[in-house]
Amino acid sequence: MAKKKTDLDDAMNSINELEERESKERAGEGAVSGTAASGGYTNKIEIGEVEQYFSKIGVAAVRLKSHLSVGDIIEVGSEEEHVRQRVSSMQIDRKDVEEAFEGDDVGIKMRHPVSVGESIFRVEV
Repeated sequence: MAKKKTDLDDAMNSINELEERESKERAGEGAVSGTAASGGYTNKIEIGEVEQYFSKIGVAAVRLKSHLSVGDIIEVGSEEEHVRQRVSSMQIDRKDVEEAFEGDDVGIKMRHPVSVGESIFRVEV
């Protein structure tokens, strides 16, 4: 069991380091899309808006405008201040799902608090 936890911790640290590096590379950019050559993302697609945030459990309620899967990278907030994370958990009607589609109401586990009304983007690499 300790080996699995170490592997998961290593993977999460790698993701966090990548997200930090991408965030620093994008600093000062006003555009919605970055460049693949700089190691950043290539496109951001708006997939919804935070309709509710449940702070005690760290979950954002979102009505999707586009497809979303567990494992996708999302970004919430403005270019200046945003939260970027990999979708680790998603539910529809309190049942875990691996993917959801346009029109679905989903709960997404968030690592950091978000505000109602903030746009959510799927970051495509």
